This record gives sequence, C-alpha cells and structure tokens, in this order.
Amino acid sequence: MVNDGPFIILAFIVMAFRQYFVRSTSNVISSQTLFYLLTPFLIYFLAEKIEVSGIIAIVTAGLVHNSEANRSRFSSPRQMHLGIQLINLMTEVLNSAVFVIFGISLARILVSHSQILFGSLTWLIVGVVVYGLLLICRYLYARLFVSDRRRKTAWLFSLGGVHGAVTLAMTFSIANQISLQLFNFIIVVETVVIILSMLVPTILFKFLLLIDGDAEIRTTELARIRHDMVTKGIESLEAMALSPAVKAIVIYDLRDQIRKNTLGSFFEQWHAFTANKAGLTKLQGGEQRRALMHALDAERDYLFQLEKNHLASSDDIDEIYSELLLAESLVLDPRNQML
Repeated sequence: MVNDGPFIILAFIVMAFRQYFVRSTSNVISSQTLFYLLTPFLIYFLAEKIEVSGIIAIVTAGLVHNSEANRSRFSSPRQMHLGIQLINLMTEVLNSAVFVIFGISLARILVSHSQILFGSLTWLIVGVVVYGLLLICRYLYARLFVSDRRRKTAWLFSLGGVHGAVTLAMTFSIANQISLQLFNFIIVVETVVIILSMLVPTILFKFLLLIDGDAEIRTTELARIRHDMVTKGIESLEAMALSPAVKAIVIYDLRDQIRKNTLGSFFEQWHAFTANKAGLTKLQGGEQRRALMHALDAERDYLFQLEKNHLASSDDIDEIYSELLLAESLVLDPRNQML
C-alpha cells in the first residue's frame, strides 16, 4: 500500500506557499496562476521519481487542496477567476487527450492483433465481468455510505458516469513495466468497460429517471429572461441625454447580450470602428461608460426583482447574473477594460 503521508505533507506545503504569496505584496497573478497549474505536474513527476504512483499522489494532493479555492476566493478575485477558467480548459484538454491517446493505441492494437482478438473472446468476457464488478462495488458503496441509501439512488449512483479515464491513465503510466501483450489486453478490456459505461446508462436511465420538465424548457426560459432583461436596459437609456453615436453603440452592445445583432450589423460596427482610428472622443467615451453602467444596473435590478418575487428559477437567474457581472467587468475593470 502506498504511504500517502509524504504527499499530504508536500501538498500542504505547496498550498501554504501559494496562500502566503496571495496575501503578500509580492503576489503576481500570472506567476501564481502558472505555479498553480504546474503543481499537479510537479507532484506527479516527483512521485514517479521515487517510484510510486503519480496518479495516486495527485489524487491525494487534490483532496488536500479541495477546499483551498473556496476559502481564498476573495483574496485575489482576478487570479481566482483566471485560475478557474484555465483549470476548466486544461481539464477538458487533458481528458480529451487521454481518450485520443487511447483511441490511437486501440487502433494500433486492432490492426496488429486482429487475429488474436477476434480468435478469442476472453477480452470481451473479462471486460463485461470488470464492468459488472464495478457496478456492484459502486452499488454497495452507495447503499452503505451515501446519505440517501435507497435502492434506486444506489442504482443511479452505480450506473452514472463514464468509467475508465483514471484507470486508463494508470494503465499508460505502467506501460513500460508490463509486457506488450498484457498491456494490449488491458487496453481492449478497458475499451469494453468504457463503452458499456456509456451505453448501459443511456438505455436504463430512460426507464429509471423521470422526465425533468424544467430542464426541457430551461433554454426557452433563459432566452425569455435575457430578452426582457435587455429590454429593461435599453428602456433605461431613454432617461439619459445621449449623443446619437454613443446611444447606437450602447444599444448594439446590449443587444449583443442576446445575440440579436446580425452579421451585417456587426460588420457595420466593425467598419465604423476601424475606419475611425480616433474612435470616440474622451468625452464620448465617458458618456458611453456611464450609459452602459446605467443600463447594466437596470438589468441587474430586473434580475433582483425576479429573484425577490420568485418569478424565475434561482439557477437561471444566477447563470444570467454571473454573465452580466462579467460584462460589467469589461466596462469597469482597468486591467480588462474594453472601452
């Protein structure tokens, strides 16, 4: 069994180091973000250097860092937001990379060992058995340890999720330590497990789960809220004395929130912006900023009233409100300002 102690200590030291500099005057967002993204690679290569599982070391460190972001999110909001977006991007890229490598390896195995594979169905039987054992283990875990221990909940827990990504990563990490024949066998077994984990829930969930009516109409509801919100923002401009040029630009920006601007109107705005190198005067730029802030404030007030009077789902309002705050940051934030 791998001793997790050294990795827990290392993860805690790295976390303390990051948090110290976040709260110091020496904090640099780009350097801190880069260090945060490189942390799992550092831990992985260090673990592999001392000949223990790098995957397990990263998982252990992840458990230590699990609550770090939640308890330090306001210490450096720009850094936190950038870090979250980069982590989400890297997660998608690396998850996809695992399956791309897996697909390439599988294609090579099928080409070079097609006679062996199709001459025996041992790999298929083992894959089905492994998938069945995984279902049983997850079902028992849900019945024993998950708060809602009902049978149906346990089945949903056991069937949910595509299995195999972490196992594939661990398999590739020991590729040089096992024979090529065994490695190929494990890969095709994993293929069976992954395909079953995608197909079986797709079929069974249609019978186990009720239709979520709110989810079916959510897209329409979000579009309606956004449309009414932008309408409120545009109406609020009528109370302001704006020059025609500024008013047209602000209305265009607000309509962009609901993607109502046509491609033709985009090219008109683009041509006007590039043709007029000087752009708006300094006075007009301030006028544009005030108009946008006034309109965005009216939109936020509209969302607040929806929430206050329970006229829309909190999740829907939160999603739109977060987009609105990001749009507002493009107007206000001096480091990200696009005016």
